[in-house]
Amino acid sequence: MRAMTMALLAFGAGVWTAPAQAGPRFDGWTVSCVDVAKSDPKPHAKAVATPPDCRAASQDAPAAGAEALSAAVTRGGAKEAQPMLAFSVRRPASPLARARLALAVDGGTPVRLAPGADVTVTPAENDPAVTEVRLSEGAARRLLPFLRRGKVLTVEILGEADGSVGAELALPGLQAAFAEIDRAQGRVDKPEALVALVGGGTPAALSGKVRDVGREAIPQRLRTVMMDRDCPVWDRNEDDPSFLADESFAADLGDGRTLWSIVCSSGGYNVEFALFIEDPSKAADRFETLLFATFLESIGWTGVDTLTNVAYDPDRKQLTAFEKGRAAGDCGVVGTWEWGGAAFRMVEFRAKEECDGVGEPGKFPIVFRGER
Repeated sequence: MRAMTMALLAFGAGVWTAPAQAGPRFDGWTVSCVDVAKSDPKPHAKAVATPPDCRAASQDAPAAGAEALSAAVTRGGAKEAQPMLAFSVRRPASPLARARLALAVDGGTPVRLAPGADVTVTPAENDPAVTEVRLSEGAARRLLPFLRRGKVLTVEILGEADGSVGAELALPGLQAAFAEIDRAQGRVDKPEALVALVGGGTPAALSGKVRDVGREAIPQRLRTVMMDRDCPVWDRNEDDPSFLADESFAADLGDGRTLWSIVCSSGGYNVEFALFIEDPSKAADRFETLLFATFLESIGWTGVDTLTNVAYDPDRKQLTAFEKGRAAGDCGVVGTWEWGGAAFRMVEFRAKEECDGVGEPGKFPIVFRGER
């Protein structure tokens, strides 16, 4: 299915516009790169070489409801370019307009993505027989860490009508393909490296400050706490615990303390985390559950024991959380906390309860601002 393999895929601001010769293969994934040159605006100036645009493409897989399905992770050579994830479907039996997407790794609980903010469906520009299902930048960043860990990705694409496509893609080799893209783009051991963005233990990603932790790497005490709480991804009655538990991370806070941010539940656009501080000096009572304040105009200030869509900046020692009111991200709450050596202190909180299609998280009304 060469036509599908060479289908156009978005690179954020750029587009895969030229076919490239197949590069190295890593199990079921092949890396291809296209050299790009930027012209100097000065007359008669020579073109300036830039890192190539690259993609890691899976082998075509037999698909129910179509001839075949494949996946591709693409990334432009520009420093600010982000990885993108898309699926190409050859000759679906029914239209896939406004398709919904369900992805599951190794038989775990599916992650479901709705059309609009997270998923777009377009015909391939160079092959009318191919339909492309593209994930947003944010959705791709959330899902790629799971793909590098797994063995089989189960893909189900549900069209707005009765049409659907289902397939299983082999995942081994994807992490090595990411490393090859970093090598081709000169990003090895840099903070913006692809393997750093999706985790995997690279020196730049870890730096002794933040590490990606799977289910088995979480301390037994915290695993027990998560199972005792009402956390769907830790439901002890599930035969196949959700792979979303592997989106958890740990961060070095200094002085022997560790921040543990552990996935509790996930929806289409919100991932909920429980957070703990580990202090080895406290021996048996070494794990402290963190509580946070949140605000809604209709309720006021309340206390919560989870945060949503958590990120931690180890250089600034800053914790952020953004709970989307809906997929578009035009409403919700955004909080920022800084580590002060003994606790996290709120430094800013924004909230916008009305989902009216106007505004973005960084411009939500400020309901609290403290000293920095």
